[in-house]
Amino acid sequence: MHKGLIKPVEQTILGIPLLSVKGLSYCYPYGTAALSDICLDVGEGDRVALVGPNGSGKTTLLKQLCGLLTPSEGEVFYKGDPLRGACLEKGRLDIGMLFQDPDDQLFGYTIIDDVAFGPRQQGLSRQCAEDAAREALFSLNLLDKAYKAPHNLSFGQKKSVALAGLLAMEPEVLLLDEPTTNMDPHYTELFLDLLKGFPGTLICISHDLMFLYELCERAVVLDRGSVHHNYSMTELVSQREALRMHGLDFSFRLVLSTSDCDETPTVPIHSHHVYTNIDSSEESPLISMGGYSYRYPDGTMALSAIDFTLRKGERISIVGENGAGKSTLLSCILGLRQGTGEFLFEGRRVNSRLSKALWRHVGIVFQDCADQLFCPSVRDEITFGLNRLGFSRKESLQKVQQVLSLVHLEGFENRVPLYMSHGERKRLALACVLAMEPGLLILDEPTAGLDPKGEETMLQILRGLDVTLLLVSHDMFFVRELTGRTLVMHEGAILGDMPVQAFLEDEQLSSFNGLSYSYRQRSSNAISMLQYRHETSQLPEHFYTHQHRHGDIEHDHPFEDLG
Repeated sequence: MHKGLIKPVEQTILGIPLLSVKGLSYCYPYGTAALSDICLDVGEGDRVALVGPNGSGKTTLLKQLCGLLTPSEGEVFYKGDPLRGACLEKGRLDIGMLFQDPDDQLFGYTIIDDVAFGPRQQGLSRQCAEDAAREALFSLNLLDKAYKAPHNLSFGQKKSVALAGLLAMEPEVLLLDEPTTNMDPHYTELFLDLLKGFPGTLICISHDLMFLYELCERAVVLDRGSVHHNYSMTELVSQREALRMHGLDFSFRLVLSTSDCDETPTVPIHSHHVYTNIDSSEESPLISMGGYSYRYPDGTMALSAIDFTLRKGERISIVGENGAGKSTLLSCILGLRQGTGEFLFEGRRVNSRLSKALWRHVGIVFQDCADQLFCPSVRDEITFGLNRLGFSRKESLQKVQQVLSLVHLEGFENRVPLYMSHGERKRLALACVLAMEPGLLILDEPTAGLDPKGEETMLQILRGLDVTLLLVSHDMFFVRELTGRTLVMHEGAILGDMPVQAFLEDEQLSSFNGLSYSYRQRSSNAISMLQYRHETSQLPEHFYTHQHRHGDIEHDHPFEDLG
C-alpha cells in the first residue's frame, strides 16, 4: 500500500468535523434552486447515507462536498478550512467521488491506465502507481482485464473500474453516487464487503435502503433541496410513516423468511403473480434464434450458440452477471448488431434489410433514459416516432393523451424532459415506446436510478400492460413479479431456460451465476422486525396492525385483540 491506513495525528483537529456545510444554497445556471440553507457536519470515520426522492438535490450536494460545484451562498469546509484555493487542491487528492455513470470518469486507453491515473496525480512513480492499480483491480476481480479498453466492458464492470481508480488512491473520504445501480448481485455484495472495510469516511447516495442499512450508521434525508431529517439508519428504516412521507417506503420489496424469526411480522410474504397472454395458435414464434453467435470487432466472442424462442404474449426475463452478454443479445434482437446463425422474426429470416426495419416492431427502454430523450417537449418526444410511422397529427395527439394516462403523466404535454425528475423521464421513455405499439417491448434495467416510490409506480404500470415483454434486469424482485420464464446467461451463452420460480429456487444455479443477494434476505428479516416492533410499540398492548388495501391504496389497519 502506498499510504498507511492510519492517518497521522496532526491531520485530525479535535472538535472540528472532517467535512462541514454551513448555510449552503445552490442555483443551477438556468435559475432553478437545487439546495437551500444546508447545514451538515460529517466527522472522521462517519458513514452517512444521503437519501431522498429523485430530484431532491443529493447528487448536487455530493458535488459540493468534493468541490466540483461552488456554492451560490454559504460555505463547505474540509478539516476546518474553506474548500477552495489550496484546500481544494489538497481535497481533490483526499476526497474521491464515484459517479452514477462510470463513463463520466473513465477516459484511458486501457483499464490500468484509468486506475493508475489518480495515484500518478498523487506523485507516485509509474511503477508504484501501477502496483496500486493492480492491487485495486485484484480486489474487484478485474485484474485479468487490466489491458482491455474500458469501452469494451459492461456497465457494471465499468463502475467497478471507476471504484478501483478511487481505492487505488486510498482517499480519506469516499463519496458514492448510486454505487450499485445496474450491478449484478455478485458485484453488489463485493462492493458491500469492500466498502465495509474502507477505513475512511464514507457518504453514500442510494435508493437501495437495504444496501445502506448494511453499510451506513446515519441517514440524512433531503427533500426539495433541504435537510429534513438526520436519523440513525435504524431509526429511518423502522419508521414506515417517515419513509412514506419522503417517498422512500421500500417495504413492498421486503420478503421475510418466517423461519428466521420468532415474532410475527407486519410485512407479508410476497406471492408470485405473472400475467401472460400467450397466443398458442401462432404458427411460428415472434422471435426464434438457433446457433446464433456474435464476435466483437476485436475478435472477442460475445455470444455463443444462442438458442431460444419467444412467443407473442410471453413475458421473459434475461438474467446474468455483468458481462454475461445480455446487452449484446438485445443489440442483435434490435438489429443494431448482426451475428451468425439463425435469427427469425415473425417467421422471417432477419437479414441486413429486415434488421434495418426492426425498429418498427421492437421497442426498447434503455437503462439510461437520457439516451433516448432529445426533444424540447413531452409532446414532441412522443410524436417523434409516430410521425415516422405515418400517423396523422390528429392520431398522434390522441395517442399522446392515451400513453401519458397509461404512465401517470397526465398534463405533462408541454413539460421540458430535461427538467423532469429521473422517474418521470423513465416513464416518458416508456410512453414513447408504447405509443408506437411495438410487437415486442424490451426493458433494460427499468428500475435503474428510481427511488422507491418510482419503483412501485413503475411496477404497477408494467403489471397492467398487455404486451410481449423481454426484461433484462439484476433486480430479482422485478424479475419475479413481472415475468414467468427466465433465460440465464453466463459468458455469452444461455445456461438455462426455465420458469422464473424454478430459477429462484435453484440456489446452486443462482449462486454459480452470482445472482443471489444474501444480504437482502438478511436485511429484509432485520428491517421487517424493526418495523414490526416500532409499529406495535405505538399502539396500546391489546391493539395490533395488519395491512389493508382499498383499490391501489394500502395502509396499516389496527385491530383490537379482545382475548
